[in-house]
Amino acid sequence: MMNKNKETLKAVMDRRLSFLDEAPSCRAAVQHRIAQKGEPAVKKFSVGLALALVLTLLSVTALTAGLLLSSRVSAARIADRELEKRYGVTAEMQTFFEREEQGLPDGAVQVTYTGVGGMEYVLGTYTALIKEGKAKIQWSHDGEDTSGGYEAKAWGQEQLRQMMTDSLDQKKKDAFISKATAISERHGVFEDHSSSAADTAYFEEREAGKTAALNARKLTEDEMLLIGREFIIRNYGLNEEQTARMELYTNSFRDEENSWYEMINGKPCFQVEYLLYNDEYETGDMTKRTEMNGYYNVFVNVETGAVEEYEYNSSLGGQD
Repeated sequence: MMNKNKETLKAVMDRRLSFLDEAPSCRAAVQHRIAQKGEPAVKKFSVGLALALVLTLLSVTALTAGLLLSSRVSAARIADRELEKRYGVTAEMQTFFEREEQGLPDGAVQVTYTGVGGMEYVLGTYTALIKEGKAKIQWSHDGEDTSGGYEAKAWGQEQLRQMMTDSLDQKKKDAFISKATAISERHGVFEDHSSSAADTAYFEEREAGKTAALNARKLTEDEMLLIGREFIIRNYGLNEEQTARMELYTNSFRDEENSWYEMINGKPCFQVEYLLYNDEYETGDMTKRTEMNGYYNVFVNVETGAVEEYEYNSSLGGQD
């Protein structure tokens, strides 16, 4: 049951590209691996790694000192905080949006959050401009009336809170998604998601990129798993109880050798994915879900150990 749900989610999750500077976690081990000229060694997830993960929790500096963020990701984190502060959109609510970062010529970074899954119109777009560590943010629906629940043509914090609750019930989730789509169509907004030749070309290009990323690896998968896991824990502030429930999803299936490899923003990466859940995915009972449950993805550069992309899906977005 869980794998089925997960694969459906993966089919609709858009990759939000971001770029980070080199993050030499486990600095000595990573630099040693990069310096090697021979064939890269790729290990399976092992008992030894499990022990290493436990030790990681006991060490403050082992993996964290080198987790450096680029200006684009630093900007995204500033934008996330400003989005919640001004508009009440939390990290979990961001599952209803697609976030993108774009570097500008003057050194500033523009971060946008756009509603997904037929909710582009009602949720609108939040645009944050980050420069010199400061954020200016605005919403495409600023000044519009958001009262009236799902009947309002613009959905803000009130509706997002209700959507978080209603997402736990499949019937209610389908209802608000249908309502959002109907409002969009009434205002002349309709997006055609039908397949095309461009889709075929995309998947062919992606497959070639996955193979190229696999062939470029210089780090072991164990090393990259450690980097990704530590990034998740620290970036999202997971507590000890949540950390103990994290379950590694990477390598849980392997259709092909390159299954967990991707080219991200032109960088060869290995995907580190963890699930945080109780048993809601097996039982289908989303009322068992607790705070910050969902899917966490970190894409680690196979050559440098840098984090090239990260994302969190609370599984409440209606697209899972």
